[in-house]
Amino acid sequence: MAAVHVKAPAHIDPHVIEAELARAVNGDRKHAMTAEVAFARDVITPPRRDPFRRHGFVAILTFGDGDRPRRPARRVRKIVRRALRKRFGTDMSAQVRTELTTAEIAAYWCSVRGAPHRSA
Repeated sequence: MAAVHVKAPAHIDPHVIEAELARAVNGDRKHAMTAEVAFARDVITPPRRDPFRRHGFVAILTFGDGDRPRRPARRVRKIVRRALRKRFGTDMSAQVRTELTTAEIAAYWCSVRGAPHRSA
């Protein structure tokens, strides 16, 4: 699992960014991996005078050929930055973290799969 934080111009819809993230990781020909990306609605900066906003995304990564890269965050970050800058311009930036705490994983998991059902 990876947390992806994207700094983007305020006028870009976060769902369009989400689609581009999934397209970039899944379509990379050089590295065989897939990603299920979800927009984390709780990770967003409130509107300010700044023309940029930070959006949070959660990605569940699956690596092909059974070999996990030594530095998966670096690989995903390079793929994501290249795709975002090609699609939306050089104003985009992205940070990727793959080492998450248990609390972060639990919170992000609900963003991807929804709240777990608890019987009464």
